[in-house]
Amino acid sequence: MTIVLVTGGAGYLGSSVLAPLKLAGYQPVVFDNLSRGFSQLVLQHNVPLVLGDLSDRSLLRSVLKAYRVDAILHFAALANMGESNEQPNHYYRINTVDALGLLEEAIAYRPQSPPAVIVSSSCAVFGIPPALPVAELSTRTPINPYGRSKLAMEWMLEDLAQRYRFPAVILRSFNAAGADPQNGCGECRQHETHLIPLAIEAALEGKPFIIYGDHFETRDGSAIRDFTHVRDLASAHIAALDYLIAGGASTDFNLGTGVGYSVREVLNCVERVCGRPIIVKIGRRRLGDPPALVADAAKARQLLHWQPHYSDLERIVRDALSWEQQRQRVPGLGRLAAAGVQ
Repeated sequence: MTIVLVTGGAGYLGSSVLAPLKLAGYQPVVFDNLSRGFSQLVLQHNVPLVLGDLSDRSLLRSVLKAYRVDAILHFAALANMGESNEQPNHYYRINTVDALGLLEEAIAYRPQSPPAVIVSSSCAVFGIPPALPVAELSTRTPINPYGRSKLAMEWMLEDLAQRYRFPAVILRSFNAAGADPQNGCGECRQHETHLIPLAIEAALEGKPFIIYGDHFETRDGSAIRDFTHVRDLASAHIAALDYLIAGGASTDFNLGTGVGYSVREVLNCVERVCGRPIIVKIGRRRLGDPPALVADAAKARQLLHWQPHYSDLERIVRDALSWEQQRQRVPGLGRLAAAGVQ
């Protein structure tokens, strides 16, 4: 059986691949420090969970050897654009330096045939693209420390994979959204920053929702994003793993639907699904926030045979609402619970 190390597997996107990995015949092993993840999201799948930081190179080395890891799915990263502006050093340390350590240990573990590596990157590496939708060959010019830390990670992977001859895939998600309540995974954060869960909270609790900027050069003035269901992104990671195991060449893929929705359009959808109005306030546009990001995923469709099946906006919102109602009943997963505290 192929053993897959899932770094950051107790987080939102990382935990979403655990059930599909097992269903596809892989054996996942999660490595996470629970600083922003939840052990419940892992242990419910009867998957081994190793607690530790990627900066702990000796622990990482021992895990690779003890579990005889064949492939790595790397999700462990920080992903808050605003926070990255305030703590750029922290973002480079986690997203770039720790990723380099992981790659170095993977190479040292099996120098002749290092494990296949799939990294979860971000559309933030493109900054403000000159044209939409965004294809893989679009210029990568990030405009915030988060995007730059991810781009540095991409460059490292590309260079090391070529030098040490191991297969690698970069997957750039365009705004992961929604939840998979049946498999017990969805968004859980002590301080929520993502649009859809914040909009649902605003609708259900009557809290004001802040739109950060209403003068973007878009159809209604609010920023536009390509929202992709977390179940679809999970299936793309499995498809990429299958692709590499079958001998596919190292490459990169953009993952999205090719359809963009504005912040206001998302709020309207949340109001319809929840049956409640949202109080809207306008805030200042955030530094490093692109007007629009929409993916061209033709390459993933062609080489991975990947197609999003759950990414209709209303389906995304309904699943997110279902997860929000479900997780409030699970100890440690509620909105007010501290992340990682059991």
